[in-house]
Amino acid sequence: MRKDVFGRTWECACGKTHQIDPREIVYAQDALSQLPSILARASDGRRVAVLMDQRTRQAAGEAIARELPRQGWQVTQVLIPDPAPGRSPICDDLTKETLERKIPEVDLFLPVGGGVLSDLGKWLAGDRGRPFVCFATAASMNGYTSANVAPTLNGIKSLVRGRPPVAVASSPEVLAKAPYELTASGLGDILAKSVSSVDWYLNHLLFGDYYCAASVDLIADIEPLYLERSQDLLARRPEAIETLFQALLLTGAAMTMAETSAPSSGGEHLISHCLDMMSSLDGVPHDLHGRQVGVGTILMAELYRRVLELESPGFQEPCTTVDVTFWGRFAGPVEERYAEKIERLETARDQLSQGNAWDDLRGELKPMLRPPEQIQSCLKNAGAAWRAEHLGCNRERLLAAFHHAHEIRSRFTILDLARLTGVLPAAVEEIIHGWA
Repeated sequence: MRKDVFGRTWECACGKTHQIDPREIVYAQDALSQLPSILARASDGRRVAVLMDQRTRQAAGEAIARELPRQGWQVTQVLIPDPAPGRSPICDDLTKETLERKIPEVDLFLPVGGGVLSDLGKWLAGDRGRPFVCFATAASMNGYTSANVAPTLNGIKSLVRGRPPVAVASSPEVLAKAPYELTASGLGDILAKSVSSVDWYLNHLLFGDYYCAASVDLIADIEPLYLERSQDLLARRPEAIETLFQALLLTGAAMTMAETSAPSSGGEHLISHCLDMMSSLDGVPHDLHGRQVGVGTILMAELYRRVLELESPGFQEPCTTVDVTFWGRFAGPVEERYAEKIERLETARDQLSQGNAWDDLRGELKPMLRPPEQIQSCLKNAGAAWRAEHLGCNRERLLAAFHHAHEIRSRFTILDLARLTGVLPAAVEEIIHGWA
């Protein structure tokens, strides 16, 4: 497990001084027994709120809540209930407000779980100005080490800046026992980097946004281990799970370095967020975030390929409206987010219409991309989701998400570039039917 990035401060070639928390990563068979000393290094106080749900309570939460008092900790157990039978808790404003009222004054937060538990603990700790330590129960997502929270606010998928944990702990035994769909979800989330880092560089080239090549390259040396041997994950080989977990932690660190989710979240994440929001509108269940992201990454890789194959595109006038009928009660907030992007759409159109700008852009981006066949093969060999049907989602629903995902965030992605070049919306159905 590579740990040299964490707890470091260094001057980067990007011009920034990076200070990376968490300060320590503990991945060991005895991680649970090390937890009291990890917490003691994180806080001078002895009052800790342990957050868990029904599943993560069984995985590690109950054992943690039982052991800590023996070591002198005053523990507040916070069991986050399922919102409905068969439905897992979500990270949203309503859940957070409920927890705020329930949790007394504490010195430290300890979420035990994956994305939802980690984000809720991070959010609560940030608002109260308290440190937190995360105990991971699955290699399911890349947010463990990042400062970002991805909550739903008033029904809209959003991004809130929090603080990274002081430490992240887990054990090979706990991660190996996690439901495999969670591990496969982690693979989908990490593969997003093959598109999201290109989207980030695209914004750097077009608008001069900050970009850090060092953060993008953090997992370069281990990426082939899961990209080319994903069948080892399906076989639940310990070294494969450790490699995936390491990549997820390092990608979270990349977001901390960048002070944005951009290194790990681009057009592929918007597909997933759109599916989540559609679920809120019509009540149709959605799948795990990383599984949806994996399918979205295949689609965005194919979209990038089609866009960058164009030699002399005729750039379109940017659309200045969203589909209010589709968005229903979310139309107002979606319109506000999209309005923040219109100036960028116009700037991109004008800039790319000049001289050799389009050819220069193609030359910069093409070497960064991975073909959709490689991403699809990786997911397929791992027994992960790689088609709409694997998400419990028909093609028509995925098609609707593809049509509307660009409307929900102000961030410029390949979805926007494809519309400026005229590839979208014309190619949506062909891409969906060919790749999903």
